[in-house]
Amino acid sequence: MQSVRCEGIFCQDHTFEPIKNYRKRLGATAAWTCGTSTGEVAAVALVPSTKTQDFAHAATQLTRRPDFKQTFMCSDTWPNKEAFWLQMGVQGRLGLFHFEQRIIRTLKKKHVDCSQAITDLLSSLYVYHAPDYEKLLKALKEGTLSPTGKKYSSEEISELKASKLFRERYSKYLRKVIHQPETIQQNLDDWFCKYKVTSSDPVNKPAGGRLDPMRMITLFTEDAKLAVDACKEKAKYLSDPLPLEQMYDKILPNPNSTHQLTEFLSKRGESKLEAYHDRLAHFANCGMRNRLADNLNLAGTARFNIATRHKRSLRLLTTENPQSEKPLLDRKVMPASWEKVVPYLNHSELWHINNMAKSSGCAYPFPNAETLPQDNGERFFSQYMTTLQEIGKQRGDGGECLCKLCKCPADETSGRPTTTCMQQQKQAPGNRNETIARHVNQPSATPKATSPMPRHNGPNAVAHRVGAPAYAVTAQTQQQCNHPMLAPQPTLLPMWCFPPMLTAATASCCWKYNEWLTRHRRVGRPPHHPLCQNR
Repeated sequence: MQSVRCEGIFCQDHTFEPIKNYRKRLGATAAWTCGTSTGEVAAVALVPSTKTQDFAHAATQLTRRPDFKQTFMCSDTWPNKEAFWLQMGVQGRLGLFHFEQRIIRTLKKKHVDCSQAITDLLSSLYVYHAPDYEKLLKALKEGTLSPTGKKYSSEEISELKASKLFRERYSKYLRKVIHQPETIQQNLDDWFCKYKVTSSDPVNKPAGGRLDPMRMITLFTEDAKLAVDACKEKAKYLSDPLPLEQMYDKILPNPNSTHQLTEFLSKRGESKLEAYHDRLAHFANCGMRNRLADNLNLAGTARFNIATRHKRSLRLLTTENPQSEKPLLDRKVMPASWEKVVPYLNHSELWHINNMAKSSGCAYPFPNAETLPQDNGERFFSQYMTTLQEIGKQRGDGGECLCKLCKCPADETSGRPTTTCMQQQKQAPGNRNETIARHVNQPSATPKATSPMPRHNGPNAVAHRVGAPAYAVTAQTQQQCNHPMLAPQPTLLPMWCFPPMLTAATASCCWKYNEWLTRHRRVGRPPHHPLCQNR
């Protein structure tokens, strides 16, 4: 997730379903997610509320990545908190997906005209690019899109366009051109008058809708009028930030396909982020402990990103690219249905095989395998809740984070705070957040081990790379992994501070046991840390 890049457009949103997989005492109410124009997930943080001040620290650290060059941001609440994003150099747009859903949610799905009303609503917001639409109609009428060679007539195509099957099957071959704000406002007025049952102005705006003949209900709910008015006011924020040619990436068809239609990948990214939200809710089960839920969510998110990168790698396979001759030959042999299936999920294992081949004097069998980047200190999921507790409530007037990590200028190469800023933090090690930041950017003073030590920056850090087998962690490494979980050795108090029976246990084994020793009334069994050897 830390290696996800951004070039121009990204989107951010909140989701609430994954919270049920964590315990309630965590205190999280939502998950703030950020996706890029490619569809990859760049950051996920559990937050106590949907306020900007709660995800400000994660957003600031995200934009400091050296490969994260953001210019435009798509959101479902724009222009809310516009000042917060403008001071980060980000211009906002209202997402098309959420703009549609604000009105679609106010429709009754059991009404007989609901499907046709949704089709007309989408037509009032955008139109398909004419050359792409012409090629699709030609493929449908010639039967090259059907596996059985069925040729659609004009009447069948009209019926197909009135259903959602047309959008689900063929929207990937069509580019959307969003209307201008004034056109959208006029189209929404006409659309609302077409499907409403009653009208306060029958002369100028007559009602053209009807009651459902079976259930005798209207199509609109009570909130439909307010939703349409709100969308008319915010139609000016709906336009695309880039020209049409730059808003889509192209994937050429498989050489064996009969239709030869180009697939277009949108850079808006909102619909892909919503698809990730549906999967994120099912990565873990309800009521899991934080560490287990984080591991499952991180593994699921990593696989989601790998699948997205694999699909987008097909766009580089063009006849104009001289480096894609061999992949194009391989693509002719592979069936089209298997092209988007991810062949490898663990690239760390691929690099282990590459190193074995190199030691034997052979070439790399997997030269395109990805490598994990250097840890930049970002934390995701429930670990972000711990970060919020460390940095406190240091916020500005616009909700921006004012902690030392966010105020320090970032290094252009690594995205971390500069060396001068870190030296200033060393001079005042009283704050716990400063101590954690110092451990993130400096190697800990642990005994030298025979095998290379993995990097640890938090209590829930994984002991090895994502996807590595569990048996690769030795007993010595496990003992060193447990070391950051324990507090530093406490200052020894005089002997008269402890009863005679506890004199031998002055050197406490963990911070929980040390806290119990300092109490005036010590009742019950002494507590120990979950990873303490004396528990």
